[in-house]
Amino acid sequence: MLTLYYGEGKGKTSCAIGTAVRAAIKDKKVLFVEFIRQDDLSDRKALESMYCVTVSSAPVDLDLCDETLSDNKAQVAKVFRELFDTAVVTVLTKQYDMLILDGVFDALNKGFLIETEVYDFLSNSPDSLDVICTGISVDEKFTPLFNYVTELSNGTTEE
Repeated sequence: MLTLYYGEGKGKTSCAIGTAVRAAIKDKKVLFVEFIRQDDLSDRKALESMYCVTVSSAPVDLDLCDETLSDNKAQVAKVFRELFDTAVVTVLTKQYDMLILDGVFDALNKGFLIETEVYDFLSNSPDSLDVICTGISVDEKFTPLFNYVTELSNGTTEE
């Protein structure tokens, strides 16, 4: 099942974290991949403390809202592509039940990921793997891939 949380509103990551916690409570193995820097590390620490949740993020603090990233676009893109590629290989080879790609569409929109690679993975992900993606804006060609799409705007949820 593919789930998408997107929009200008707050709560996309919180929705993804809540889903990860519910899965972990049911002993499901979750890989939570952060493409965006979180200001509040308490959520990340809570996830890391759960034995069946693995949290993966860029090896350096990269804030996708930071305009100076454009100066080092090739280096940043390399970091994000490695993070994405590692996540895909990990969930396909190590029997994960859920993959959360937090901020994947933000990284994609900044040009740090290759659109065809993300699209191919999502369109060919195994039926046994739940995939949750977040981002502020999503190209309309992606939305038909998702079973559930929720737009968050101005603190409200629309389905």
